[in-house]
Amino acid sequence: MKKFLSLSVLCGGALVASARTAPADPAPEPQVKLGEFVVTASPLARAVDEIAQPAAVLGGPQLDLAKQLSLGETLAQQPGVTSTYFGPSASRPVIRGMGSDRIRVLSGGVGTMDASVVSPDHAVSLDPLLIDRIELVRGPAALLYGGSAIGGIVNVVDSRIPEEKPAHALAGRFETRAGSAAAERAGAAVLTGAAGDWAWRLDGFQRESGDVRIPGYAADDARRVELAAAGEPVTRGTLVNSASTGQGAGAGLTRFFGDAGHFGVSYSGLGTRYGTVAEPDVTIDLRQRRWDFHGEALQPVDWLRAAKFQLGLSRYQHTEFESGVVGTVFKNRGYEGRLELMHAPVGPLTGAVGFQASRSDFSTAGEEAILPATRTSNRAVFVYEELVQPGVTWEFGARAEQQRLAPGAGAAFAARRDTLAAFSAGAIWKLPADCSLALSLTDSERAPNAQELFVDGPHAGTGAYEIGDAALRPEKVRGADLTLRKRAGLWSGAVTAFVNRFDGFIFEEATGATDAVSGLPVYRFGQGAARFYGAELELTAHLVETKRSRVDLRFTADTVRADNLDTAQPLPRIPPSRLGVALDYRVGDWSFTTELHTAARQDRIAPNETATAGYGLAGASVARRFRLGGVHGELFARGTNLTDATARVHTSFLKDIAPLPGRDVTAGVRFEF
Repeated sequence: MKKFLSLSVLCGGALVASARTAPADPAPEPQVKLGEFVVTASPLARAVDEIAQPAAVLGGPQLDLAKQLSLGETLAQQPGVTSTYFGPSASRPVIRGMGSDRIRVLSGGVGTMDASVVSPDHAVSLDPLLIDRIELVRGPAALLYGGSAIGGIVNVVDSRIPEEKPAHALAGRFETRAGSAAAERAGAAVLTGAAGDWAWRLDGFQRESGDVRIPGYAADDARRVELAAAGEPVTRGTLVNSASTGQGAGAGLTRFFGDAGHFGVSYSGLGTRYGTVAEPDVTIDLRQRRWDFHGEALQPVDWLRAAKFQLGLSRYQHTEFESGVVGTVFKNRGYEGRLELMHAPVGPLTGAVGFQASRSDFSTAGEEAILPATRTSNRAVFVYEELVQPGVTWEFGARAEQQRLAPGAGAAFAARRDTLAAFSAGAIWKLPADCSLALSLTDSERAPNAQELFVDGPHAGTGAYEIGDAALRPEKVRGADLTLRKRAGLWSGAVTAFVNRFDGFIFEEATGATDAVSGLPVYRFGQGAARFYGAELELTAHLVETKRSRVDLRFTADTVRADNLDTAQPLPRIPPSRLGVALDYRVGDWSFTTELHTAARQDRIAPNETATAGYGLAGASVARRFRLGGVHGELFARGTNLTDATARVHTSFLKDIAPLPGRDVTAGVRFEF
């Protein structure tokens, strides 16, 4: 009942506000609307408030302030999103308590094709400095992107392949920044241009940081006792082996064919080296080289509105060094391609038919080669349809997918083939006072990956002896999301309630045993019935809006509960409830933000799991825009964890030994012309 009362307050506040007297300034700025951005994760490219699933877009100044060393930490304060936090460099998003192979991280609509799913100490192969925007879909998205999107999608857009002609023959942006907590020094540059029917882009970045300063001890109280008893060092004030360096560059070129469409290609390279935090003498050297292709044909034949294809080709390798000596080498070569055909209206229906194919050749060699060489192939076809009626829009979709795991050189397992299906239905009802109500229902499946099936051995990166189960069957999940949105007015935002019921949920759980040889605790993959449910809130009060000034008060909140229904016990590494509040003030060329993000104590834990204390993180930022001739500039400074509080991320394998960074001040300058 409380959830539905909060839904009523959101739109009820708008009805009350409509009766109030307008601000004294006769010419206020237009108020922010949820539909300003387009979500490309939808085949029909709808705005955020025009799709049934809960979605958000992070871009512009909001993204600039949120950018951290990793993708996971950049998104960690978004409603419903936490991170795997394996130090500042290796951090992957966790959505509604689900991570790993249930969250699809995409680069321009195509998978990153790295090894970040295999282990939390493996970084995602992209850098936030070059990101233009991030599209986030919370909840099952298997219809468009397969079973590995059963928990959600994070689509990173860098615009490396221009999809529209630039307005100027030459434009660009530059940024340099420095941070105090890790002695971070970073810079990035982007150049774009156009000549006739051609458009191009060049970009690059370089980053360097030292070991992160932390408040107090790295280990919590219980772990410090264990370390002291074992005669191992207890560090304080610094997160040892958290330094990193990184650099990357890319180039893209697009040919436009008038109103008929375009074709583009890009090539990019990324390299980074960082400490694993869990081991003081282990560093990872990551390298990726990637080709991407994108094309779109508009109205190629009468029965097609558009045809769009995307293709990514990747060569990935990362090497783990132990005291400077090569320990383990991970390699992955693969591709992923999509073709979407948007058909002309068929009666009242508009929609698309899509095809997707991918292949990954993954191998490991060395001391921690605990996974066999595996070739994973996926083939899928999907259909998505919309029916628009007065006051309501209906959405329907279905997907058929086949995944095949084949043994690579030296692997001793039989090939496995899984056939999967996904179905979705949704509706968006228009309500008074600029409100809408969206309902999304899904029925999806996910096949187990090679790690869950075949891993067997000590993994120092997670501090565990991991054991897979070759008999695991595909997961099945049925889910529902109910979202109330308010587009404009004194109040805008969204509140969502969700529930997901799993049959055969796969998870890694501590057994309580210790491996006799390595001395590491044993974690085993198993499966059972599970249920995830919770709620998310993002609400903004537009207190003042005039030509020169603006004041917004933002509230965010999320909570999730996840249970193993077979044992009536909580599932491991589920985030605690969180609450955030921020005040944004803009006047003339100045902008100011103060914010507080809190997390409750998480003591609802799985067997052999430890509790995590609650915390609050205070932050503030200031920016000043200026102009030098034809160049627009911005000076900025951002402070995070200003009270130097100790904060441990419950979804991290390293929460007992790796807290979040202490007080940090990052300052820099941006130029755009």
